[in-house]
Amino acid sequence: MKLFRFAVLILALAPPALAAPREQQPPSFLGASIDVRVVNVEAVVTDARGNRVEGLAAPAFRLLVDGREVPITYFTEVVEGEMATPLAEPGAPAPATALAPGGKVGTSYLVFIDDSFGIKAQRDIVLRRLAAALRFDAEDRMAVVAFDGRRIELLSDWTGDREALRRAFAEAQLRPSRGVERLAWRRSADLFDDARTEGTAAAPSRIYGEIESASAAAAAAMRGIAAPPGRKVLLLLSGGWPVVSPRELLADPLRRIPSAFYVPRPEELFEPVTDTANLLGYTIYPIDVQGIDPESTWADARDSAPRPASFITSEWERGVHQAFGFLANETGGKAVLNSARLNSFERVESDTRSYYWLGFTPEWRADGQRHDIRVEVRRSGLKVRARGGFSDLSPGTRAELATESLLLFGRGQGLGRIRVRTGEPRRVGLWSMELPVSLEIPAGALTPLPADGGYEVQATLSMGALDEWGGRTRLQSVPLRLSLPSAPGPDVYARFETTLKLRKVSQRLVFAVDDGLSDSRSWGELEVKP
Repeated sequence: MKLFRFAVLILALAPPALAAPREQQPPSFLGASIDVRVVNVEAVVTDARGNRVEGLAAPAFRLLVDGREVPITYFTEVVEGEMATPLAEPGAPAPATALAPGGKVGTSYLVFIDDSFGIKAQRDIVLRRLAAALRFDAEDRMAVVAFDGRRIELLSDWTGDREALRRAFAEAQLRPSRGVERLAWRRSADLFDDARTEGTAAAPSRIYGEIESASAAAAAAMRGIAAPPGRKVLLLLSGGWPVVSPRELLADPLRRIPSAFYVPRPEELFEPVTDTANLLGYTIYPIDVQGIDPESTWADARDSAPRPASFITSEWERGVHQAFGFLANETGGKAVLNSARLNSFERVESDTRSYYWLGFTPEWRADGQRHDIRVEVRRSGLKVRARGGFSDLSPGTRAELATESLLLFGRGQGLGRIRVRTGEPRRVGLWSMELPVSLEIPAGALTPLPADGGYEVQATLSMGALDEWGGRTRLQSVPLRLSLPSAPGPDVYARFETTLKLRKVSQRLVFAVDDGLSDSRSWGELEVKP
């Protein structure tokens, strides 16, 4: 076995992120190829009464990116899951998910069950209704994941088998939930009202911390499980991620909230979810599994101040509706609230089967920048619902997304294996240690390029960690370059050596190397038990 060395880097792996190299800065990533790709925008058009408007042609739409109108290079209308004859500019690439004219367009439903906020009895009602309502065309798929406040568990991979999915929903009903615990927090210190009393800021702050964890988990689920072709939909089942409603802020601008308690805005809590959805093309449909807030009567009885008559009477419920509305509006979906949760799948399935499909080809720079999207209809009196942006993924971000799938779901089948070797750990603090790690990467899985009388291999290394409590270290990618005197054969390995600074907890490390010029990747893992 021949071994060649990549440049040696020293990295620290410590929360919340992988630290930057402490020694030499690696060379910039060269030669990354960017495929000509179409950005798909699904748009729903309604009139003043909320009725769907069908039969519009491409000239009826304006598509703006970062405020500047761009040409629509691909356009079709999807009616009841069937695509009409598309209109495309000569030579323009069609979306990767487009089928032949008149063909079916599949939908990929990713179900995220948030057990950290749902009350079990009410959650299970929604799960049973959802399982009973499943209906799929041959092109449709569904996957089911659940989050308990610490860990994400894959209950079903992508499948169109309704019986397998019903078994997954039955398994989900056996899982415990923590929604009752959330109610206890609210009784000890109401999220919005009692926070203005001295010494009660701890419970609201704790709830917002849990909301951030659930939000990050939903984003990780989208990133970690690769969706098949077709329209992508996230069914987000939760007992509620509340924020302070604008109505309450206007009614009591001072709020008399202790300075130790900061009330985050919706975008601060939920942008990890909406940005990931827009980045990957998901439309979010949040489903409030609680329905009408069971604490609304109790909450109102405690407050002597008169309130205007309203169907929604609890500030918790107003906050939940505000949060779910933000998630839906940013991605072109709808919030499923109150009694609508009992036929949530039928509503979502109906809403996602008919829409306009607009495509455009931006100037890809692979710089990781986010760009705003706005769709307008030239005819007055019509409204458009569509996603609000897309991201120009860098090679490093692409590698990180794929590596997160390995970290969360262990999807390494069929990939080249990296040999991971370790040295003796060294204690560097009460709760941390340093661990020498050597990675032997199969060079045959990398594409060599002629360079300076020899060959050069370019790749991206991504690393991440998942501890025993479900805590994830934020992934970071490192560009690599290897010079070789000749083209590598199947028995050639490239060695990468580093020292990781780790927390002294049991954890699983994942390493992945992506070729800069092809879809080849290798991966390896390491269990650390200090």
